[in-house]
Amino acid sequence: MRALLLVFNVKATTFLASLSSLRGQNVFKNLSSVIIFGGVALGVFLLARGVTAYLIQEAHIGQFLYHRFLSMLLYVFFVTVNLGNMIVCYATLYRSEEVTFLMGLPIAHEKIFLIKFVDNFFYSSGTLTLLGLSWLLGYGSFYYMPWYFYFFTIFAVLLPFMLIAGFVAVMVLMVLIKIAVEIGIRWLLAIIVGTYLTAIYAYFKVTNPVQLVEEVMKHYPNVNQYFGYLDAPFARYLPNHWVSEFLYWSVHGDAARALPHFFTLVITLAALAVVAAFMARRYYYRSWIASSDARALVRERRSPLRLRLLEFGERRMLRPKIDALVKRDIWLFLREPSQWLHLILMLLLLMIFVISLGQMELKLAQPLLQSVAFLVVFLFNGFLVASVSLRFVFPAVSLEGDTFWAVRAAPLSLRRLYWYKFWIAFLLVSAVGEALAVAATVLLRNDPVLVALAVVCTGFVSLALTSMNLGAGSYFAAYREKNPIRVASSQGASMTFLLALVYLATVVAVLVLPLTTYFRNLIIHGVASTSWVYLPVAVIAVISTGLFLMASRVGLAAIQRDF
Repeated sequence: MRALLLVFNVKATTFLASLSSLRGQNVFKNLSSVIIFGGVALGVFLLARGVTAYLIQEAHIGQFLYHRFLSMLLYVFFVTVNLGNMIVCYATLYRSEEVTFLMGLPIAHEKIFLIKFVDNFFYSSGTLTLLGLSWLLGYGSFYYMPWYFYFFTIFAVLLPFMLIAGFVAVMVLMVLIKIAVEIGIRWLLAIIVGTYLTAIYAYFKVTNPVQLVEEVMKHYPNVNQYFGYLDAPFARYLPNHWVSEFLYWSVHGDAARALPHFFTLVITLAALAVVAAFMARRYYYRSWIASSDARALVRERRSPLRLRLLEFGERRMLRPKIDALVKRDIWLFLREPSQWLHLILMLLLLMIFVISLGQMELKLAQPLLQSVAFLVVFLFNGFLVASVSLRFVFPAVSLEGDTFWAVRAAPLSLRRLYWYKFWIAFLLVSAVGEALAVAATVLLRNDPVLVALAVVCTGFVSLALTSMNLGAGSYFAAYREKNPIRVASSQGASMTFLLALVYLATVVAVLVLPLTTYFRNLIIHGVASTSWVYLPVAVIAVISTGLFLMASRVGLAAIQRDF
């Protein structure tokens, strides 16, 4: 126990020292964090309260339907935390140099496991936790819940809910690491991602939200009854169902029905913690050795498939300096499973989203609902662009690592290096964004004006978000951090992502009124002028170009400073 407390004390001291540092960059980062995180938390709070008020008071969907929709969101949240912890835990528990160092100390292996698990859990789930807590505050304030409701729900319900997701992820990972020795960690993780995506699709297929709404609305206006008999049987055994049931009965003031779901969460968490501790004692060190052996075998094994065009010294397709940089970056990407695995995950999510759009019928008679439907699709597209930029563009400078001195000593302008990184990232990010913009808009409503609007706005969004992530990634560069996932989960990355969400919300706010007017004219007159497009596009262009110029200036100054 003393060794465990010593390691936690060192980590806590290091963290507090970084917060109390008076260096200009750290002071700016801490102050910016308070402003940005606080602003986003306030925005989510107001959004949660507004959405709850609208659905309950204006849409009259009833308490049962509202909490079933909340349960579906919690399911996606659970899977996101679970899958994220599994991918990140592989990097922190099996590929971290700190683990290699700790394995040489007189510390029990299960204690090393606990240290890295706790470190990884709070490091990778901080932003999601903030958003979840802000939503809870907005939700509870609508029902005028007492102060102890928030305290109890945060620490006794939501935290166990997230820890269950984390424990399940790391337990499955330990079991499957040995299988990875036989089939390779890349294929194993790819199979896991496919399984989780299938689980999401199967959940929504079985719960069938559309059918649920139809069944409940048959009883209108008596929609505030409890329709638990409509729940799919297996859903009652899922943690998201326990949380939504706890919230449902809590806002109804029925503690006798709410507390059993709380106890189910706590008992499940305790059982998983005991099993995880047992597995860590028995299997963590063995799985760590197996993972190390597998990586050693991969290094010794020569692939029969040689990508000759990517080999150094082969015929160049570009100028020598740029050719070397392109080949280096491609090899770095291919040799890091977490990099291309995240990309595959995002592309699969994109495919599921596009396929689901093709099955939707949005023949809505209300102009506001039509504009909201278009903007939701556009916002998802922007969110995907923001996620791809954060995951792959923000760490671009940090991944130069300790050997960045070699690049700086080479006959290559750092300004040229920055713009190389920007244009490569912008072309790739915008290609994904534009493909989704065209496909989603055509499937939603095959209107040439809306397709053109989506394409132009997505181009400006890609420009702004790529420059923001590269500029901020240069400013907050962590050259000693070799794990790109941790770089993309750092404090600076979270700030950048939250700023990106604010920017996307601003873009949507600019479009909502002109779009509603356009749909109103289409519905009433059957035709509408296209001149309305120019003003909102011009406003978005000015905002995006301004962000591009500011971010590029910051990034160019940051990449040329001493590292």
